[in-house]
Amino acid sequence: MSSLEQLRDQLVKKEPITLLNAENEDTNDILDANQVLLGTKDQNNGQLNLDKETEFQVDGASIPLRVVLHCWQHKDSSAADYLADCQIKNLTNISFLQRMDLISWLSGESEHSKFINNEEKLLAAKVAENLSGESAVGVAEDPLLQEALAHERVLLDHNSSLRGSKPTNFGYLIKEAELKLVHSLKGSSKSRKAGDRGGVSKPDTDKRSVAKKDPIILISSAASSIFTVSNIKQFLEDSKYVHPRDLPGSQSDVTTVTKKLDRFAKPIKFLIANNTRLFTKPEYWDRVVAVFTTGHAWQFNNYQWSDPSELFQKCKGYYFYFAGDVVPKHVEQWNVQRVELDKNKRFRDVEVLRYFWNTIEKELAGRGYQ
Repeated sequence: MSSLEQLRDQLVKKEPITLLNAENEDTNDILDANQVLLGTKDQNNGQLNLDKETEFQVDGASIPLRVVLHCWQHKDSSAADYLADCQIKNLTNISFLQRMDLISWLSGESEHSKFINNEEKLLAAKVAENLSGESAVGVAEDPLLQEALAHERVLLDHNSSLRGSKPTNFGYLIKEAELKLVHSLKGSSKSRKAGDRGGVSKPDTDKRSVAKKDPIILISSAASSIFTVSNIKQFLEDSKYVHPRDLPGSQSDVTTVTKKLDRFAKPIKFLIANNTRLFTKPEYWDRVVAVFTTGHAWQFNNYQWSDPSELFQKCKGYYFYFAGDVVPKHVEQWNVQRVELDKNKRFRDVEVLRYFWNTIEKELAGRGYQ
């Protein structure tokens, strides 16, 4: 019996499970724990490693027991609360349909899960393959069947017609739709609460509501990045580039930059972040107006859009590099603005910043900022 099946057996019987940390002490924190105890310490039914991969698959990849148990902990949570906790803890977010399927199977309400790839399925596939081989031998020996099959036409159902001849993974669309759906549900919930209090809800678009909040610029957390939290503020506000190695490292992942732009009456404050761990609400992604990339695709692993070709259709991208450096070929294929910095002539920083802020100003105006 696999670890996933052992966990399910414990949950179906409604017997206790306990999270244990490295010191074998009880804990409620899924990140601090490394084992799950089946039963109690007095009645120990075994321990399971939370980092062990299970047969439950998301987008073709096996997920660890930790993610499964985290999903179970949120069986009664809303989609918004579950998604927010996944982002805070940096754990895999199981889509709504997969999450419902997993919870139903773990609770015993259903006996099978279509997202579990176990040995029984593999065995069944092998048996089917053998049977099909035996059938093929029989067909080859029967001339009447051969003549009938020669006139056979392949029938298309709506699924095969829509999918086409090439298998396509639409997992990223499912996650994007889920984020938008959660955001919409939270907005409508707030409107209903306002109505219950006797208030009058005013129609407003997401675009206008987001435009009232500080826009966000994402930078890379790579140590080799031209811009870090320690030097980005001085560059964007004072038009002066200082290499990160010449500055003390910042203990924070976030800083702010305030800039007065010609099109807007008041200075605009930008939130600069080097990761998305603080993105606890879907609306944060609507506020991202620019992404600074170092050219490494791993930077986008925890982004809402991890594919660069999709990301830079949603957000304006910038690739800053020093004059004389070679721009990677894959970056040239991305929809990003390539901005050249001089290694020594700092007076040219003003010209670079003028170009950058002009493009950001147009981006903000297009998003409805005032």
